[in-house]
Amino acid sequence: MAIYVSFLKKTPEGNKDIKNSRERYAMGKKSVEAVGGKVLAEYYIVARGEYMVVCEFPDEKGRVKSMVNTVQRGTVNYEVYRVLPVEEFFKLVEEA
Repeated sequence: MAIYVSFLKKTPEGNKDIKNSRERYAMGKKSVEAVGGKVLAEYYIVARGEYMVVCEFPDEKGRVKSMVNTVQRGTVNYEVYRVLPVEEFFKLVEEA
């Protein structure tokens, strides 16, 4: 499955309801699982005030659906990057 790293930062609307962060985060995690994805790691970046979530999805469609389910609430901004394990990258370079 493809691996993605997402950075989520609360919007001003999300900050108004910061006490419910745990519940909103759990809803986002459920949206990942609902489309066949899996959360591999999750962190809060203190200096940036952002979450960093590493997930895997069976395909791009699932990733997009999960993202839409999260951002449509209006409580976070979202950046996502497709990442490769380093060894997979090296293999691709060597095959080129």
